[in-house]
Amino acid sequence: MIQGILVFITFIIAVGYVLNKFIIAPIIEKKKVLPNTLDGGKTKCGSSNCGCH
Repeated sequence: MIQGILVFITFIIAVGYVLNKFIIAPIIEKKKVLPNTLDGGKTKCGSSNCGCH
């Protein structure tokens, strides 16, 4: 009986992890607003493209 409950809890945690990793996180990542930089906000020296990289 207790073994079945532990298996069920482990299954629910695994399903929650997979949903979060592959479905929920990409949706949230797409909704983030990127700053207005030439490379989509990935400059390493600030928000302006200073030409140093």
